[in-house]
Amino acid sequence: MPSFGLEFAGSPWSFVFSAAAVGAFVWHARRSTAGPALLVLRGLAVAGLIAALTRPTLSSLEPVRQKPKLLILVDASHSMSGKAGASSRLAAAQEWLARARKTIESRADPVLFSVSGRGRRLSDWDELAALKTADSAFSPADALRDAGDDAGGGAPAARAWLFSDGNAEDSPGWESAAASLKAPLDVIGVGPVRRGKSLTFVDIKTPDFAFLHGAFQVQAAIEASALSGEALNLRLLREDKVTGAWTPMQESQARVASDYETIAATFTSVAQSLGSERYRLEAVASGSKVSHSREFRVEVIRQKYRIMYLAGRPSAEYSFLREFLKSDPNHELVSFVILRNPENPAFVPDNELSLIPFPAEEIFVQNLNQFDLFILENFSYARFRLPPAYLESLRNFVTQGGALLVIGGENAFGLGGYRNTPVEDMLPVTLSQTAPDFMTGLFSAKPVAPAHPLVRLYDTPEASAAAWEALPQMDGWARFGSVRPGATVLAVHPTEKTADGKPLPVLAIRDFGRGKVMLASSDSTWRWKLGAASDWRTGTFYARFWTRAVQYLTGSLDLSKVKFAPLPDRLPPHEPASFSLRVFDESFRPAEKGASEVSVLWTPPKGSAREVPAQETEPGVFSIELTGLSAGMHRLKASAKLRGRAWGEDQIRFEWEAAAAEAPMDRRRLKKLAEAGGGSLSDLTSADAAALLERLPPVVVESEVRKRLYPWASPFWLAATALLFILEWALRRWQGHA
Repeated sequence: MPSFGLEFAGSPWSFVFSAAAVGAFVWHARRSTAGPALLVLRGLAVAGLIAALTRPTLSSLEPVRQKPKLLILVDASHSMSGKAGASSRLAAAQEWLARARKTIESRADPVLFSVSGRGRRLSDWDELAALKTADSAFSPADALRDAGDDAGGGAPAARAWLFSDGNAEDSPGWESAAASLKAPLDVIGVGPVRRGKSLTFVDIKTPDFAFLHGAFQVQAAIEASALSGEALNLRLLREDKVTGAWTPMQESQARVASDYETIAATFTSVAQSLGSERYRLEAVASGSKVSHSREFRVEVIRQKYRIMYLAGRPSAEYSFLREFLKSDPNHELVSFVILRNPENPAFVPDNELSLIPFPAEEIFVQNLNQFDLFILENFSYARFRLPPAYLESLRNFVTQGGALLVIGGENAFGLGGYRNTPVEDMLPVTLSQTAPDFMTGLFSAKPVAPAHPLVRLYDTPEASAAAWEALPQMDGWARFGSVRPGATVLAVHPTEKTADGKPLPVLAIRDFGRGKVMLASSDSTWRWKLGAASDWRTGTFYARFWTRAVQYLTGSLDLSKVKFAPLPDRLPPHEPASFSLRVFDESFRPAEKGASEVSVLWTPPKGSAREVPAQETEPGVFSIELTGLSAGMHRLKASAKLRGRAWGEDQIRFEWEAAAAEAPMDRRRLKKLAEAGGGSLSDLTSADAAALLERLPPVVVESEVRKRLYPWASPFWLAATALLFILEWALRRWQGHA
């Protein structure tokens, strides 16, 4: 039943004047000789004046129930399209809310939100019923914060409900986002609780590059499903490049404590060989024998190039090249130069000389395998009568992956005693059988392999050719019998021929076993550096050539400097799918921003390759995003240019599974979120709306004004007041009062 109330709209001064009018009337009535009729008329007139001043309002009141505000957050991310009984998880949440709508509205004031990558307010229940799943994953840190900000108007929320399966992005800030709702958060889990027994590597982190003979770490996250209580055996294995066998590097054990758990593991390995090393992670559940493995690769580079430089005599070539190699902090150089030959007489014992004896055994046997590159410059093997086993040791060094650089001179090759030795077996040429085999005279080296990285030293073939033409002439060359099959000749003498009539090599290279051998028939490359001052085109030629030669011989030049980041077994089930590509410079540092160009081709399971954009987000780091993915195996192939030069390529394959949305409810994550929000977790199948609503504050009954009457604003009321004053005056005059 409605009730009535009286309100006054006058100002405080109106009540002061009204009180004064009442006081004056009472004082007048006590002293007046007028009769009762006059006093009544005067009192009514004063009452009308007071009403005009205080503006009395008659209010019609009705009781109103003030219900607490309830935030209802519905996860509409990609994973909510998975099954929950006969329908999708989103549909199950919508149906539950539709059934509970009357109960909810009788007890609370609901505010509806859709949450996925972000939070969005819904206008009404109809928009909730029409809600569809998005392509993005649930991001609690962003979505809950959006909902808390948008729900801030009016009365604060008393409580919040979140309907989700818990398959969300693993991003920081969950706890603070739940707190931003400023209300206890109850989580209602949607979807199946269990799935089959399985192991999955959900994340693998490796270094971009590992240093040769250096230790590095591999971090992995293994997702174990339905394996609670079982022991998990984890292993890291490395593939042998020769035999292909897998060798265990490290093992560890862990115990699965819950039905759905992610276990972190860290392994340490030592890089053994230059280039790509293949590794494999294995996980085996001891009880059920459920197993899973994942292969990946690590690029191994040299932290420093360890170089042994042995020169047969002091020379300008030795002085210039030794100084250049020492000036690079990436080089560890050990050098020996022969200052006293065996035939030079000495009239005092060796221990009284300042020069040490030639440490042949230490160089060729004891310490040889400590180096990456061995340089023989104008060195005579015959003069020192070294045992044949020393040269055999040098051949084994190259066969196992070492590098050999032989620089000519009058004491090298035939005169050095290398005919029919292991050194001749490794050279890109056969030695001449005629004497003399070393000639003097000036000549200009003619490059014959323009595409080779030791010939194309500049950004374009034209610039490289111009630099070769501008080089100062070399002095002296060696004669050879022939070029070995499989060898690559880089530069030749412009007129001289080998014994079999082919152009005479000046620079040549050859693969031998797992290593490389390079020949420089003349010990006069130092003239290239001296002549740099006369022509700007050759200013950097000497440094470029020998830097590239060291990198090529030691295998570093062949390493890919374009690398995709490793992918987990299961990509996050949302689009766009993100991939990271890194481009490195000559020193394996991230390429300068803007210096590299990247082209990426994407080949879907059913379709032709098409180019997709790659955005450089930081120096040398490119981000690739793909949308419109279909189920099946996809391939990404990236090619990069650095300062206009072809620089390298890499490719990865990944499987996009539409069934990734069928992951079970992540109760552990949902429980963690509910605890952070100060609420509790319940399953949709057993959740009771009435019981959840009982956690809200009670409904408050308040009176609300439905109608107001304003008699003081009526002209009839004012006219009646004026009439009372007139009647009082007329009656007073009729009765003869003043």
